Amino acid sequence: MKKGEAKIEFFSNLEYFKKEYERGLVVSKFLYNKAVLEKNIKMTYVQFNKYFNETFNNKNIIPQDIKINNQEKEIKNEPIKAKVTTRENQVFSAMYGKNFNSDDIL
Repeated sequence: MKKGEAKIEFFSNLEYFKKEYERGLVVSKFLYNKAVLEKNIKMTYVQFNKYFNETFNNKNIIPQDIKINNQEKEIKNEPIKAKVTTRENQVFSAMYGKNFNSDDIL
């Protein structure tokens, strides 16, 4: 099949797929095999499964309750508070915590 023909073939038979899906044929492999026999579709199962999952098993649907909970939160516009520290003891010192004689250093 050429590029895009599988998509056209799937959506041209969409009413048939919806009808079979509502009857209880919710497994894509069984629906594909039935469509190959009855509708003589020529797309591969991988292509069919891609469009089937996009159309019928869309998992990106957000429940309505979550949207309501997000709207109830109050957004407070406060300035960002920067914490400024002027500690000098955090700078790496090779001699920190060690006893050296200044005569030993080259």
